[in-house]
Amino acid sequence: MLFKGYNWKKALGILILPLVMFLAGLVLAIGKHAPASYIFLAIGATLLIGFAEELSFRGLIFGILVKNSKDKIIVPLFISSILFGLMHLVNIRNQPLGNTIIQVLGVMAFGLFAAVVYMKTSNLIFAIVVHAMNDFMAIMASSGSLSSQQTNPLTILYEWFIFGTLAFALFYTGWTQREKFIAAIQERSPQLTARKLPTLAQSSTFRRIFALVSMIYGILILPTMLLFSKLSTSAGSRAEIANKALPIYLLFLLGIALYIFLIVFFDFHLGNLCWLLLPYIGGPVFALIALVNGARPLTEKTNQSKTINNKTPN
Repeated sequence: MLFKGYNWKKALGILILPLVMFLAGLVLAIGKHAPASYIFLAIGATLLIGFAEELSFRGLIFGILVKNSKDKIIVPLFISSILFGLMHLVNIRNQPLGNTIIQVLGVMAFGLFAAVVYMKTSNLIFAIVVHAMNDFMAIMASSGSLSSQQTNPLTILYEWFIFGTLAFALFYTGWTQREKFIAAIQERSPQLTARKLPTLAQSSTFRRIFALVSMIYGILILPTMLLFSKLSTSAGSRAEIANKALPIYLLFLLGIALYIFLIVFFDFHLGNLCWLLLPYIGGPVFALIALVNGARPLTEKTNQSKTINNKTPN
């Protein structure tokens, strides 16, 4: 479903936009005399960013919302876009608050457009390419910085006008594809399903406590990282910064290991590993899902079925 085949002739209209973005970024790079190695590095980096964020927000979160929402398209479109924008609040670590707010509100418009691209094509590759080329153009325009340089609130209106108009146009022309998209999403396997778990994990109390600890740990990591970012700016030498950073990075790596253990130990769906692609928030969100909808061991399901069968009169 994420990368299914699509008639590329029908997608030519969608591919025009990322082509224009790429050419615009290339012109900006040439105008600033950027070396070819830097341009290739930027393209590779933006493709990786596009892959990670689209797989997480459109492929995973948007898909979950479509699968479980009563309103199968409109509400999931906007909720996933809002969450996509809010995720960029983490950029407050290395840019002013005003720039971050402008970036968050503007990015929501792009998130809406990317979700509509995915809905129309039922193929995440198109959304990834659009995302990557948009970031490539932005990086070239900001002289290689991933931080937002925008301080004018009117930027929000510009982005909503451009991406909002494009999203509406694609949504209108792709209205007939929405039912096909919804049907394909409904056929996906659930994120959390009953399965045979190791002996220790068969304790529902242990599963809930472990998921709760994982969620709290992930929530506390974000303010810790933000605090360290502020303190490191006032630190003296690089050696002092490195000494302060070591415990923080160890805590961060411990969190990654914790969530990998949670995903593999409780519910080994490869798709769930996408949560780790979301910086800071992916792990706690998955832990919350595991806490609320914790995967029941297959043995529990089997025992319940046997009980029901035994009660059934002959």
